[in-house]
Amino acid sequence: MNNVVSKMLIVLQLVFSVLFMCFAGAVYSFQQSWKDKAVKSQSEVTSLNQKVSQLTEDRKRDVELIDAELKKQKETALVEQGQRKQLEIDLQTARGELAQTEQQRDKHLADLQVSQAEAEARIAEAVNLREETQKLRETLSQQLSDIRAREDKNLELSGLVGEAKIREKSYLNEIGRLQNLLRFKKIDPRESINAPDSEDIEKVEGLVEGTRKDQARSEYVKISIGSDDRVKKGMLMDVYRADKWLCQIRVTDVYPDKAVGLVIESTRNGNIVEGDHVTTKL
Repeated sequence: MNNVVSKMLIVLQLVFSVLFMCFAGAVYSFQQSWKDKAVKSQSEVTSLNQKVSQLTEDRKRDVELIDAELKKQKETALVEQGQRKQLEIDLQTARGELAQTEQQRDKHLADLQVSQAEAEARIAEAVNLREETQKLRETLSQQLSDIRAREDKNLELSGLVGEAKIREKSYLNEIGRLQNLLRFKKIDPRESINAPDSEDIEKVEGLVEGTRKDQARSEYVKISIGSDDRVKKGMLMDVYRADKWLCQIRVTDVYPDKAVGLVIESTRNGNIVEGDHVTTKL
């Protein structure tokens, strides 16, 4: 504000200096027309005074505006100062909340690490349990397989026992029939008969080449071995297919390379087809 006033005063001083110089020049240059010039100078002075008054009023108005603006700025500064204090309080509060939040974060991180360690331990335990469960399942599966195999074996053995009982019954019936036949021939069945030891019969094997039945429905089997292979009339031979025993035959006709045997029906355990095996010993 003092600078503005000083500038205005300097301007006024310059103006007056110019005026005085003009007056001096006018006096010096125009001695004859000094009155007109004085009037003119007076009017100029008046005009300048008016301008000075206008400038003074302008300065006063500017000062008032500046004062008003300064007052407004002071009020704004007070408001901003209050806001700054409130912001400082808010900042302190935020810092406190931040510190509390960081403490909670650290606590949560610690809890998370503990939870993660527990989760990893539980995962490892679950993996171990899964492996043990898999082993138990494999063991159980193996045991079930063993049980099924044993059940199948039991069923097979039961079937074999049933077949053995049927065969035993057939043998008993055949023995009874033979005993009756011996009695019919007046031969005591309790009398010992010297027969060649079964071990003296050499093992001979052949194949079934065909079968036929006579009018009495008795079945005869043609085999691929004969007297050249030490097959004799009356010899008993077994007929089988793979692991299945089919029946016994009694040789009725012998040729050098062929023979014919009668199927003993009481021993039948299946149908005979071409290609089945025959042997003197099983």
